[in-house]
Amino acid sequence: MRADALEHRRRLIEAAAHLFASQGPDTPLQAVIEEAGCGRGTLYRHFADRAELIMAVVEGEIEDALQTIETRAGDPALLVDALTCQSRAASIHFPLLCTVDEDRIQAFAERLRPRYERMLDLLLETARGCGQVDDGFTPDMLYMAIEMLGAARGSKAMPEDKAFALALRIVLDGVRQNPQGAHKSLSSFLKPGECREVDA
Repeated sequence: MRADALEHRRRLIEAAAHLFASQGPDTPLQAVIEEAGCGRGTLYRHFADRAELIMAVVEGEIEDALQTIETRAGDPALLVDALTCQSRAASIHFPLLCTVDEDRIQAFAERLRPRYERMLDLLLETARGCGQVDDGFTPDMLYMAIEMLGAARGSKAMPEDKAFALALRIVLDGVRQNPQGAHKSLSSFLKPGECREVDA
């Protein structure tokens, strides 16, 4: 791809990322075109439809996150920074991806899975190395923590920043390595008779 074409693509993705984050998934493509300073023909030369543009935005942000985590290996502040950024991304990306056909989303997810899993693995490696999580804390648990924090950002009970701060405290208290270094059983917090599948 020519340098000018790459620059147009970059500007379209950056404009879309900004507008989808600030205005939501129904942002008119004309607004993206205007912010990018490109023509409609340029948009459709790079992206066949809105879904392709959405997937390009999500893929680009995952790539950026992976590069950031790779360069910050061993940084004790990485866990909180990544949970903050990834939960914000989740709160933006999930509504966007819900507008895309299910078959296309499945193929897209499979293509991105290796990079996202590497991101989670590297983040956990640093967190374990800094003594921030138990050895039993898995990538699936980290992914679920990100999803929960993303959902907290949409709380109707309190402002987003307050809801996120409270949810982050709950998550960090749950994953933090205890003084003895022993894995904490979630079922120990349940009352008799409550579901105990959480340790399965």
